[in-house]
Amino acid sequence: MTMDNTSTGGNLTVMNVMKPLSDAAGWMKLLAVLSIISGIFIALTIIGLLIAWLPIWIGVLLLRAANDSQNAVRTGSEVEAVSATGNLSTIFKIYGIITAIYLGLIALAFVIGIIAAVSNGS
Repeated sequence: MTMDNTSTGGNLTVMNVMKPLSDAAGWMKLLAVLSIISGIFIALTIIGLLIAWLPIWIGVLLLRAANDSQNAVRTGSEVEAVSATGNLSTIFKIYGIITAIYLGLIALAFVIGIIAAVSNGS
């Protein structure tokens, strides 16, 4: 399905490319709000204060991406499209780093567990 840009004067390619992302904006906004709320709950603990900024930041980026994608479809603005995809790119990088750290900690715990089991066995 293509959009007619004769009435909006926007970039038709931008509108068509951003349409699927704009259609998911409701879900992105829901995840954004839930992420921000989880960050607030995490911040209620002393240790949580160290990491609470992360889900809040992700929530803000998701809200921006959702709004920018809807604006890009409505206006055909390349600037809005680049902003939306840039915010999503940042989110993917954050999740990639978090996942790498998480897997590293699991591997470390596994090695420590093996060392503890071997040292208790001797």
